[in-house]
Amino acid sequence: MQLTLRHQTSQQEAIKKIDDYLNELMKEEYPGVTVIEPQKNWEDYIMRFSFTIQKMLFTLDFSGTVIVTDAEVIGDSDVPDLVLNFIPEEKIKKIITQKFNELFDIN
Repeated sequence: MQLTLRHQTSQQEAIKKIDDYLNELMKEEYPGVTVIEPQKNWEDYIMRFSFTIQKMLFTLDFSGTVIVTDAEVIGDSDVPDLVLNFIPEEKIKKIITQKFNELFDIN
């Protein structure tokens, strides 16, 4: 799944906002869900991430990249087919866009 969003700030500020937000997400606890081995690694303006979600007997692996340019954030990730069976890709993109707009104060 790929998604490109405009951030309307500097590249460095966008990287900082995204990094801080992801650090907070990794600290949260989610009822009934365990996040296993969350990882993110920045190389200049490119972040690679991966994590596994476990709920009861199911485990789902997620991974992808986030590229931050002077004007855009380009996300590309593998979403497990099991997730897409229950949540359409367009809905996932809509939720990510909404959270992104809140993070960057975009109306």
